[in-house]
Amino acid sequence: MRNKRRRLRRLLVVWVVMGGSAAVAEVGCATLADSGGGDVHMPNAQAGPFREIRREELGNTRTAPYALRDDKRFARDISVVDSDGDPNTLPMRAYVARNSFDKDQSPDPAAPSVEIVVHTAVDGRSLDRNPTVVLQAEQTWEGGTIGAPSALLIDGQTWLYYAATGGIGLAISTDGVSFSRQGQQPVLSAPSTGWDSDVVPSSPSVLRLPDGRYRMFYQATTSSGQAAIGEAESTDGVSWTRRGDAPVLAPRPTTDDPYELAYDEAGVSAPYAIVGKSALDRDILWLYYGAEAADGKQTIGLAARYGFDEPLQRATAPVFGTSGSLQPTEPCVMRYPDFTLLFVTELAGSTSAQSYPAVAIGVAPATVGLPAPDPP
Repeated sequence: MRNKRRRLRRLLVVWVVMGGSAAVAEVGCATLADSGGGDVHMPNAQAGPFREIRREELGNTRTAPYALRDDKRFARDISVVDSDGDPNTLPMRAYVARNSFDKDQSPDPAAPSVEIVVHTAVDGRSLDRNPTVVLQAEQTWEGGTIGAPSALLIDGQTWLYYAATGGIGLAISTDGVSFSRQGQQPVLSAPSTGWDSDVVPSSPSVLRLPDGRYRMFYQATTSSGQAAIGEAESTDGVSWTRRGDAPVLAPRPTTDDPYELAYDEAGVSAPYAIVGKSALDRDILWLYYGAEAADGKQTIGLAARYGFDEPLQRATAPVFGTSGSLQPTEPCVMRYPDFTLLFVTELAGSTSAQSYPAVAIGVAPATVGLPAPDPP
């Protein structure tokens, strides 16, 4: 197992140093096959690094690289699902958190989100301009706020996990629009013991494993006050048990290794997990996350593991956000046969007037040409 982890770590090092060109394995929101070459080719250029989407690649009068930029409701924290479950087609649904809006009050980007809406996109990226509200903060335990959605398709239903004041909740829909909460309490709340004792979990990412079990990655806070990522498991997606006696991914320890870039030593947060298979039919789990450096700079990091139980091995450099200071976080990935889209929450621009959250898009590999946007 130790040699396996070393090999995974070396592959991640080579892949990042070479800009992703050393990688060819397939991963995605569903379980996909490898494009060939064996496990020695496990990392993939489609897994990153990502470039910002260009003006000609985004339609519906959206302004690249922003899928959503709303200076009144501050749409953010997107979660995307394939509308028809076919990875070869582009249509998708996007669940997004946003604020309320009162025309008699000044919009406040620091105010917590209070509702989740759904957008659609025929081309997988150019979101429609008439979203539908699917969930609002109503339960007492939610404390007046809901956000950070994590949506997945389960046997024809849409399961929507979300963060609130008291923990992580779950609502289920048969049509992707009308949701019913599962119970009157969160499905995951602050534990009384453990490394995250008394800490309310947030920013969930939930996926279904090939054997039918569920895994949840979530953000919590260590005793040092830094953001870290925990892991929980469930057989039914409702009753959860935390895994391990430490974070599954913690801020990077200080190291003298010249190949280790200091980009996530201050915090790791907002996880997003996907599953794939290698050419030798070995399961691979990839975990994208918000990375914070000691100087406060935020980027998007990536870690991976063979199977579902081994320690995560992180890449040596971020996969998005290195060229600017827009503080990306809350990643979400949608995989297609020839390219991958990365959605993140970041600042709407570099000026003080644009210091509010917006949803931006990245694409990998950087050399790919996307299909024409629809609508243009």
